[in-house]
Amino acid sequence: MSTLPEELAEAPYEQQSAFFEATTNFLNDRYGQENTVAAVVHYDETTPHLHYAFVPVVFDDKKSRDKVSAKEVLTRHDLQTFHEDLDQDLKKVLPFYEHGILNNKTLPFENVAEIKKYNDQFNALKNELADVEENIRAKQAVLQITAQALTEVDLAEKQIDDFKQALSKNLFGKTGLKPDDLDRFKNVLATMKKATLQSQHETEELKQTLGQVKAQLADVQADYQNLKETHQALQKRQPEQQQLDYAMRDMLKNDYGVDKLSHTDVEARYVLYKLDHEELTKNKKVAQTWLKTLTTARADPDTKIAPSRLDWGIEQVKALINRIIELTRDIFKGPSL
Repeated sequence: MSTLPEELAEAPYEQQSAFFEATTNFLNDRYGQENTVAAVVHYDETTPHLHYAFVPVVFDDKKSRDKVSAKEVLTRHDLQTFHEDLDQDLKKVLPFYEHGILNNKTLPFENVAEIKKYNDQFNALKNELADVEENIRAKQAVLQITAQALTEVDLAEKQIDDFKQALSKNLFGKTGLKPDDLDRFKNVLATMKKATLQSQHETEELKQTLGQVKAQLADVQADYQNLKETHQALQKRQPEQQQLDYAMRDMLKNDYGVDKLSHTDVEARYVLYKLDHEELTKNKKVAQTWLKTLTTARADPDTKIAPSRLDWGIEQVKALINRIIELTRDIFKGPSL
């Protein structure tokens, strides 16, 4: 079963029908049209969806004939790649799926890409955190052993000192062991103690690393959640924006006789809107781009914008560029003495 995406829930019937037709064609190509049993679209339920049934047929090389085998057709690889392959195919054959409802004009801040980036970073930090915690557990296990060993080393050192004193006080004034032998033994114990202290130091460093990773993870989680909420808010606004878009198109067509707007006119009207509302750029390169946009529209014989309005806009942008140049010159000149 293939369900209509939420993004197409408010789309015209023609687009919904084209979506299901393209999906059916994809399934026929993937599993064989000759193996199709049924392909039925249900519009009478809450969410329109396609019921597609087929016989999983493969060629048996040993017997040189076709056979039915769901296991060989619906493999793990097939199931893992199905949705991605379907999505790519739909983007190729449905212009509105790639360049309309699901494009970056609907989501102008590229939230989908940003969310994916933070999701990947979030997962990477989670894996790093798991590795650090595992290392901490291993070090703590070693630390428990070495802490006990350290206590035993301290006790052994004290016993050696007590033993040396006891031997020095014996009846004959001689010891059964040479002091050098005891000192060498103490050196061995000191080495063990040093190794134990080093292990403790490494464990403390790992604890600090763990804290840093947890802090980074918290930051990424917060950013990820903010982006996700922004994305969801934009998704909720999609039907409203689409409705407004349809209303504007209807008004342009039926009230003003405009079937379509050229890309040149769209860009020029954007600049004119900025000038009308005094939303002026302070960047010289941007202003020069505005000037080029307006002069291109002015030279277009098919433009729907009044020439006088374009001439006004061109003069406004030229004056803006001159002001930016003067301001930059004053900044670099510095105060007069």
